Amino acid sequence: METNWLNYLPLYIQLCEERSIAATAKRLGCSNAHVSRQLVKLELLLNKQLIHRTTRKFVITADGQAFYRNAKALMEHADEVESRVFDSETITGKIRVSASASYGATRLSALMAKFSNQYPEIELELSFTEQPVDLIEQSYDLAVYLTDTPDDAYVGHRLKPVNCVPYAHKHYIEKHGEITHPNQLDNYNHIIYKSDILKLDSWQFAYNPQRHNSKIEYCKVNLSGNFNTNLIPSMVEAMLAGCGVAMLADFALDKLTNAEKYSLVRLLPDWSTTGILPLYILYPRRKHLPKRTSLLVEFLKAELG
Repeated sequence: METNWLNYLPLYIQLCEERSIAATAKRLGCSNAHVSRQLVKLELLLNKQLIHRTTRKFVITADGQAFYRNAKALMEHADEVESRVFDSETITGKIRVSASASYGATRLSALMAKFSNQYPEIELELSFTEQPVDLIEQSYDLAVYLTDTPDDAYVGHRLKPVNCVPYAHKHYIEKHGEITHPNQLDNYNHIIYKSDILKLDSWQFAYNPQRHNSKIEYCKVNLSGNFNTNLIPSMVEAMLAGCGVAMLADFALDKLTNAEKYSLVRLLPDWSTTGILPLYILYPRRKHLPKRTSLLVEFLKAELG
């Protein structure tokens, strides 16, 4: 029996009690559009119209009233059961985590292993993807993503932005020459991160005045190249093979050998880039966060913050 509709009960109960999409959105700290979308999804899952809404009216249907009464009773019982579980000294259960593949493959896997060793009674299920998933619809407890647009349906803990700098293999630089200014990046071929929702080909560089006793200088550049990929490890492999220059964060180089690291040239060392794509911990809004999930959130905040 499918029970995906259970995730929508807190929002639906709030909606019935407020009798207003706007008031519900304000109470839950999300947008009107999000409340409307969640209601539509719930009605589709149940195959019933729960609320008749127009620009002037907000009427709970007969099916909606019956569903509200049962949902309210179910949530009250769930709260009672949950409180008993939280009072237990033993922390058990499963945590389903969705994470950015490029970041997670290098940094997150080791941290999750460390957490698992600390809490062996907790079962971890870790899924990597470059496309953010619907945590509620796909029943994930937590997500760790690089994003500048976190969904307002979730509680979000912003950890830190990703700072990238240009790297190339020394043989590539020997062949194509050195540069001293971001404007000269046009001299190179570029390996560019590109996915269905994002293309990182535009960058702003800043000259560090504290190191050179000069005023701040900014330079925005648009990069072009013949190698596009949606995986950072793929960018690293292409760079090591001499395909061109790659804008990479430090975590992208974690798995390289010392010899591979020594073969790289960090271009424009006197320039820095504006931080992009902050790292977020995300989880669905709910009244009570399970203790096991709360432990993982605090663990990741401490390790990644």
